[in-house]
Amino acid sequence: PPKHKLILYDYEASPWCRLVREHLTILGLDFDVRPCPRQTLFLEGAFSNTSRFRPKAMEYFQNGAVSEDKDLTFPLLVDATNDSAVVLKESYEILQHLWQTYGETIVPSRINGNRRPDQRVNDSQIPFIFRFLSLAGPSYLRPFPTCGLLQTPSNYNNKSSLPIVLHQAEGCPESRLVREILCTLEIPYHSVSSTSAENNHPMLEIASDTTLHGAKACTDYLWESFHDTTKALPTLINPVPRSNLGRSGSFPIGAYIAFVKGSRALVPPDAMK
Repeated sequence: PPKHKLILYDYEASPWCRLVREHLTILGLDFDVRPCPRQTLFLEGAFSNTSRFRPKAMEYFQNGAVSEDKDLTFPLLVDATNDSAVVLKESYEILQHLWQTYGETIVPSRINGNRRPDQRVNDSQIPFIFRFLSLAGPSYLRPFPTCGLLQTPSNYNNKSSLPIVLHQAEGCPESRLVREILCTLEIPYHSVSSTSAENNHPMLEIASDTTLHGAKACTDYLWESFHDTTKALPTLINPVPRSNLGRSGSFPIGAYIAFVKGSRALVPPDAMK
């Protein structure tokens, strides 16, 4: 792929964040992840300054988002490849940008006369409810606070902790287990996309001297190294932060709006040619 510098603000349990990561994998693009797990389920988009990356995402959004929507939602993509960063929210806008900017090196639209599988799956002719369930299914099966949904007390330090690189594929179940822990503990990492079968299992690089293979080794290391055991684990009834810097809409309404917005073609018709 062409030279690029992409920063993705997302959280693992979101189906729309999953959609963006799927296409980053299809395009073979590496990207930096800034995990933004929720702090509560009672107000859609509510967060405080104890969130490690949501305040920065809000800053990016307020200063440069191209969307007309005034509310910060996730995913949020910052394309800092050029001097003037492009800030995009809404999965539809992000996918259109990715394919139009970085899609020239991808395989042709038709292989042996047939459309690529990723095009067929994302086609708007498939009823939206089936496309949505295929995205949301993994999160519905793992609706637990520490599975990439809610912020978990973490002692990770942005300045002193070593950089982390995750070699993974979005469709790999073991890779998801590692991403869940990285997300809930708000640990930033560089994601290296892999689509080949022999490389689907996750590999974690910590600085240049430690390499871990497989979900168990990776998750055990992350949990033992960065989970703050002096504080309570999150629950599905976590209260709204006292100092709410985000939105104040109800969760059902926010989920409904996201569902309606997503009813468009998951990928713009002219994006994957």
